[in-house]
Amino acid sequence: MTELERAIQAVENGLLPVTKKQDRPVRKRELSERMKHYKVPGFSIALIDREEVAWARGYGVREVGCEAPVTPETIFQAASISKPVTAMIALRLVDKGLLDLDADVNDALRSWKVPKSKHTQLQPDGMRRVVTLRGLLSHSAGMTVRGFLGYPSDSPLPTLRQILDGVPPAVSKPVRVMLRPGTEFRYSSGGYMVVQQMIEDVTGRPLARLAQEWIFDPLGMTHSTFDPLRPHDSNPLAATAHRDGTPVPARWHMYPELAAAGLWSTPSDLARLGVELIKSYKNESNRVLSEETTSKMMTPQLSISKLGFSEGLGFFIVIQDGKTSFGHPGWNEGFHSLIGGVLETGQGFVWMSNGANGNHLGFEVTQGLSQVIGWKWQAEAED
Repeated sequence: MTELERAIQAVENGLLPVTKKQDRPVRKRELSERMKHYKVPGFSIALIDREEVAWARGYGVREVGCEAPVTPETIFQAASISKPVTAMIALRLVDKGLLDLDADVNDALRSWKVPKSKHTQLQPDGMRRVVTLRGLLSHSAGMTVRGFLGYPSDSPLPTLRQILDGVPPAVSKPVRVMLRPGTEFRYSSGGYMVVQQMIEDVTGRPLARLAQEWIFDPLGMTHSTFDPLRPHDSNPLAATAHRDGTPVPARWHMYPELAAAGLWSTPSDLARLGVELIKSYKNESNRVLSEETTSKMMTPQLSISKLGFSEGLGFFIVIQDGKTSFGHPGWNEGFHSLIGGVLETGQGFVWMSNGANGNHLGFEVTQGLSQVIGWKWQAEAED
C-alpha cells in the first residue's frame, strides 16, 4: 500500500480522538460514523502528495434535508485561512519593495492610521515600540479583536473603515493597540484588517481583486473568492452552515472582514496554494512569492509555548525532527477548516466542513492522518 493509499484509508477509516491519555488503547473510527456523531452534514478533503494535489473527495450533503452531495467543487467559508492568503499578498508587496516588514505601519497607511496608544509612546528607557507588518502577520503587534462573528445576510455590512473603528453597522470593537508591540503573542483578527487597509492604501486596489490576480488565477484556484456576494450567485456549489445539525438562517453569515475571515474556497483550491508554498520554499516555483520571502513566511517569529508551536508570518509553525510543519485553522459560524503541510516531504492536506462541531470531527481526521504524513501540529487535547 502506498503512502497516499494509507492516507486515504486514514481519512475514511482511521480517525483518532484527540486525548491527553495517550497510554490507553484507542479504536480507530469511520468518518461516516463520526459525522453522524458530531452532526456534521458535509465534509470535504484534499491530500497533497509529492508536491501535487493527489486526491480529493467530498462526503455527506451540502445542507440537511437536501440531496445535493458535497463534491470536491463544493465551496465552504474558509474563515481564518483567509489570513495566510492575505499574508501572501502583503509579502508580495514586500517583494516589490512597496511594504517594509519592520517599518511603522502608519508610514504606509493613508486613509486610516493606527491610533496613538500608551503602549507605543516613548518609554522612560528611551525605547519606542511601533506596530509593524511583521507584528501584524505574526499576531505580536498587541492588537485587539480576536475574531469576528459575521452578519446575517439581511444585515447592512460595514466598510473597512467602520470595522477598524468599531462604529455601526460594525458590531465588533475598535481595532486598537492593547499591548506593547513585539512582546507577546495575542491572536488578532483585527490586526489583519489593518493589513488589508495597508494593502489597499499602497496599491489603490481592493484586496479581493489582488487575490484574484496574484493568487487565484495563477494557481488555478477557480472556486475561490473574497467576494462576499458571489456565493449567492453560486448557490448550487455553496455549502450551508449548520448549528447542531440545523441550517443557519439564510444559509450562512456574511463576513465583510475579508482579510481575516472572508474567503470562500474548496480543499482542492487551498491544496493548490499549499503546493505552491512548498515549491516556492524549495525555489521550484515562484508564481506568488520569491524563495526568500516564502522562507521568511515559514520562519518562526515567536514561540507560543502553551500551545506547543510557533507563529510564522501567516502560518503556525512546528519544527521537529528536521521537518517543518505549517498550518492554519478556520472557524466561522457553522464552518470549520484546516490547512496543513510539511515543507520537506511535499505532503499536506486541507479539510473543510459545514457543521458547528466540524472542528472536533476534523481534528480526529487529522490525528489519524498525521500518523501517515508526519504533520506535527496537533489539536489541543480534550478529555
